[in-house]
Amino acid sequence: MVYHWQSHNVKLSGVDDMVLLSTVTDDAIVDNLKKRYMDDYIFTCIGPVLVSVNPFKQMPYFGDKEIEMYQGAAPFENPPHIYAVADNMFRNLIIDGENQCVIISGESGAGKTVAAKYIMAYIARVSGGGSRVQRVKDVILQSNPLLEAFGNAKTVRNNNSSRFGKYVEMEFGAGGQPEGGKVSNFLLEKSRVTSQNPGERSFHIFYQLCSGTDQATKRELGLVQIECFLYLSGGGSHKVEGTNDAHEFNETLKAMSVMGLDKSRQNDILRAVAAILHLGNITFTEKGNYAEIASPPSLQFTAHLLQVEKEQLSSKLRSRKFDSKWGNEADSIDVTLTLEQATYTRDALAKAIYTRLFDFLVKQVNEAMQTNVAGNSIGILDIYGFEIFERNGFEQFCINFVNEKLQQIFIQLTLKAEQENCVHSTP
Repeated sequence: MVYHWQSHNVKLSGVDDMVLLSTVTDDAIVDNLKKRYMDDYIFTCIGPVLVSVNPFKQMPYFGDKEIEMYQGAAPFENPPHIYAVADNMFRNLIIDGENQCVIISGESGAGKTVAAKYIMAYIARVSGGGSRVQRVKDVILQSNPLLEAFGNAKTVRNNNSSRFGKYVEMEFGAGGQPEGGKVSNFLLEKSRVTSQNPGERSFHIFYQLCSGTDQATKRELGLVQIECFLYLSGGGSHKVEGTNDAHEFNETLKAMSVMGLDKSRQNDILRAVAAILHLGNITFTEKGNYAEIASPPSLQFTAHLLQVEKEQLSSKLRSRKFDSKWGNEADSIDVTLTLEQATYTRDALAKAIYTRLFDFLVKQVNEAMQTNVAGNSIGILDIYGFEIFERNGFEQFCINFVNEKLQQIFIQLTLKAEQENCVHSTP
């Protein structure tokens, strides 16, 4: 159906604000959200909190018309919307001169990342103008596709799931114009580089690279069919419905350019990504309880892409240094690894390379957004949501623990604000 915005012409679907429910129970809240969702009302308020239900489709009310409608509008003047939250934050920043923060919470696949992008896009649209300011806006907005390419992946619940935590600070001058920003990242799911659950993919950039590069670049990087790379074979799922990896790859390259990365540096980044894929194809055999390289071509090409000697790479994969001390004497010897240890070392190296590459990209984004102008900021917290699998690893424990702590802080702040209102309103 068409979503009607004029209040006199809106179909009544439940209540806009669930504090108006006659009976506030779990069943009543769920029933109200379901009624609104079935009529394409994905936003519902509960006091100062906005509840958003992921429609898993593109909705028609995120255009210029809606931006104009919510810009400067009074609370409750329009139906609940993510733009209303963003506008309220921006006005509080300008009028009160105080830093603002929005917490986006929910399970994996709830739509947190998309909500964060809508908030950033709205604020960038309604804030100050000028060529220099537009450059700042471009950098802030283009940081999304770049970090998503390297930090997001397809999971069972979500085709574009954030596999890292992100806290974005948009910094503003006295007149409300964007001056810069900062991105803080944490909890990158680096284990996804080497293995994936059934039906899932590794990080988007691997598939973008294999699909979007031209033939000359493919030959240079040794790229073949995705099925040939062991690190991408775990999930058994290479295509994502509604996603064009080749097109997304061009968007990633464009975002790199906006961040100030020239062609040479971009090529270095792509070489590192390709090197990880070839590193995963290095296999071992056991010879007298010790590991030997079973795939010399993969070893040689990985060393070529990493610009190291293949003998040096082979040595680091098959052995480790052991420091010993006897009295005042210190010695260092090479200990040859077993097949299992060598495989673990190979995977640890791949995860370490990818983690450092991701940290470098975040650093590059921050350098592009850096500003010396003192002012206020709007913080947007977007972390990946809680997850429950048949087999939960340590990373899932960390993710769920952080979400529980975040929810606890949110409840405390909300209750504290309500308690203060009650105290101030008491005669």
